[in-house]
Amino acid sequence: FKRAEKLVKIIEEHRQFGSLSKEIKCKIFVEFGFVYLYFQHISKSRKYMKIAEQLIGFTFNLTGALGKRTKFQERALPQLRVECIIEENVADEAPLENEPQTIDMNDDTLLEKISFEDTNIKNSVTNLTAPFLLHMASLKLKDFVLEEMLREEVVAFLEGIIEGRTFSYCISTHAYFLRSRLEKTSIRRLSRCMEQLEEVVLGFDCKKVCARTGSLLQSGLPPMWKQQKQLAVMYTGIGSHKSAVDIYEKLQMREDQINGLIGSGKYEAAEKLTRSLIAQGETPKLYCILGDTTQDISHYEKAWDLSGESSARAMKSLGYHYFNIKEYRRALSCMQKSLECNYLQGGLWFTAGCTALAIPDFETAIKCYQSSLEIDSENSQGWSNMGACYEKTGQMPRAFNCYKEATRHSFNDWRVWENFLCAAAQIKDFASTIFAYRQIINIGEKYCDKRILNCLVAAVRDNMTSVSGEPGIRFYDKVIDLFKFASSKVTTNFDLWKSYAAMYLDVDGKEDTDKGIGYLIKAYHSASLHIEKSMEEF
Repeated sequence: FKRAEKLVKIIEEHRQFGSLSKEIKCKIFVEFGFVYLYFQHISKSRKYMKIAEQLIGFTFNLTGALGKRTKFQERALPQLRVECIIEENVADEAPLENEPQTIDMNDDTLLEKISFEDTNIKNSVTNLTAPFLLHMASLKLKDFVLEEMLREEVVAFLEGIIEGRTFSYCISTHAYFLRSRLEKTSIRRLSRCMEQLEEVVLGFDCKKVCARTGSLLQSGLPPMWKQQKQLAVMYTGIGSHKSAVDIYEKLQMREDQINGLIGSGKYEAAEKLTRSLIAQGETPKLYCILGDTTQDISHYEKAWDLSGESSARAMKSLGYHYFNIKEYRRALSCMQKSLECNYLQGGLWFTAGCTALAIPDFETAIKCYQSSLEIDSENSQGWSNMGACYEKTGQMPRAFNCYKEATRHSFNDWRVWENFLCAAAQIKDFASTIFAYRQIINIGEKYCDKRILNCLVAAVRDNMTSVSGEPGIRFYDKVIDLFKFASSKVTTNFDLWKSYAAMYLDVDGKEDTDKGIGYLIKAYHSASLHIEKSMEEF
């Protein structure tokens, strides 16, 4: 990584770099973006991709258009599609030949691609814009949990490339590769997924390499061995362990070969292979594999000693072992040693934060989450957990900022918004409290929090000063609007109607007895309904 970073700096500072055309500069910055993505340095990767976008004025829109997905669909529904725009007048390179053959699904229900009603819709993805979509798709696929909406976005990016006019072998191949990762979880698409990856991997012809190198460095295309490994992973997923083991053996990926043997129930063969490799020459990695095979942690300790206390893999495995048996202090110590050997382990930094949180050691947890977010700043779970640590240590303004950042990256997760809501109420940011409460309901939750509602009523009734210095009475109309909106979605909640009534009965100068009593009656009816239901259940 340090050598790659040094090379990036040398290129940027070269005296002739400034005289290059915008197209060449754009491609160089895209290459930098994929280099940092390869090393898991997400923030710097995004930085260089942003510079490249600004150079050519690239923007994209995720828009909707009416279309059909199935052969028997009668009514067209809104479908997601991507639209690329380049403001600058830059030349795009000529399309290249020899792109992989597209495999059809041949499904009895699904169409091969979305059939849009508007026949004038044209694909705007080119060789110059496709790398940006590939980069965004790769980033989103790194998420711990890919939400359905994010999955649809990734599919729109990849289909835009596959159906576009790029014809670059490297770009098309990477798009097929990423699409296969998505489709392996779909029963109807699994067959196409396997055949397409086999077409890419098994149809590779070394004699045509020269004709396929266009856009190689701007595509982020994984090396062939990684593509073959992905095919082996898919073979494993459908239970074809022998085919997977054959690929791993060909690639000399002994660890995966051994895992394949374990997956097929051949434990003795796995251990025998591991010990035979150790007999040929002891290495820390082999002892780590033996530890995985036998579940004997002494082999991890042996690997650590053999490496001169420099094997990140050994300490990582030990850390996870102790974490699983809930010996959190020993787990954290091992994880920290692993991270000292290899800093760029974003997932391990996150797990170390969770481990410190379980001890609990909030200060250490905060440092771990900070390091994790330096590598991937869009991990909403990392922001949420760091916010929880700040909340536990009484640093509510910092907790609020962390929760706020988490909502940016998980906009449709009501639990993330609930954290933000509670933090906003505690620091008396009434505007954010109202906004967050409304957002939770917008997501589709029939949500009611008695504490938050009472907090808003008290803020207006007692004319509390908000964090921004505004008097609470100024929020009266906004709180009333929130109650109107909430009561239209949650119609039988006692606490909601009672708090709503208080807004007309308890706030000086805003009294409206008829409305207040009317809402109290609704509160009574709501309570009666719940009592009747409880009696029936009893």
